[in-house]
Formats: sequence, C-alpha cells, structure tokens
Amino acid sequence: MLESRYTELHRFALRKSGSSSVADEVMQDAWIRLEKLNTPKPADSPDIQNPVAYIRRMIANLIIDRQRQFSAQARVFTAQEVPETIVSDTPSPFQVLASQQEFAVLQQAIRDLPDRSRQVFLLYRGQGLSMKEVAAQLQISPRTVENHLAFALSHCRKRLREVGRNA
Repeated sequence: MLESRYTELHRFALRKSGSSSVADEVMQDAWIRLEKLNTPKPADSPDIQNPVAYIRRMIANLIIDRQRQFSAQARVFTAQEVPETIVSDTPSPFQVLASQQEFAVLQQAIRDLPDRSRQVFLLYRGQGLSMKEVAAQLQISPRTVENHLAFALSHCRKRLREVGRNA
C-alpha cells in the first residue's frame, strides 16, 4: 500500500512536517515499521480495516515523535554551551555552481528524451501524478508508463554520470 500510494503519502508527510528531509526520513521509518508488520500474525489479531488511514496515522505519529525528539534535544543546550563559531548550512559558492551545472545537464537530458518518455516523466515527476493517473491521461497502460519512466530515469542518470567523469 505504501508503494502504490507513495507520492500521496509523501505529500501528506511533507504537509505535516513542513520539511522535505523530515518527510523523507518519516517515509523510510514508516516503510521499516510496515515491513515488521508483514510478519505472520496470530489468528486472534484484528485486521487493519483502512490501510491508508492506518499508514497516515503512523506517519503523523512518526512526525510527532521527531518533533518531540527535536524539542528535547534543543532544551539540552544552554547559553554557555553555544560554540563561538557556528557552521552555516548555506551551500558554498562551489556547491551552488555545481548544483546549477548538474541541473542544466538534467534539463538537457530531459529535453533529449523521446516525446512520450518526456511526457510520462514530466507528468509523473513534475506534476506529481501517480503512474495510474499518467496512464489514464496519456491513454496508455500502467506497464508502458513504468517502461517510459525506467528509460527516462536511466537516461538522466547516464547523462549525470557522463558529466561527472568529464569534470
């Protein structure tokens, strides 16, 4: 269920947490917890009636746990413990330039894709549609959507690797 509704659930985690990195971590934690639930259970244990609601509640609880953890850690530090120099999270000029160059390579790689693969990729990654929604909009099978996405991702990774070797 988490895989089939990943984009929707990730957006939910992002809205709840306000941070893409926290949302990513929470989704990984949810995956791990759901894997643990995948083990055989006793016959008298109740079945989950609404799996999506169950996963949403799990994600919300994980976010609350992270916020509590962060608050507890923040209280540990006192004014005397503040270091004299603080490292900035702001990227260096080199990191900014490297990211811009990588982005330009990625944009060109997307432009170089065959039309249908580019459409599928942009609908799925750019507009956040599910594979099923992309298939319906383009009137193709979900399997064809998967094939186009696999090709597009492989193509983009290949271009980024090529540039990385030449740098």
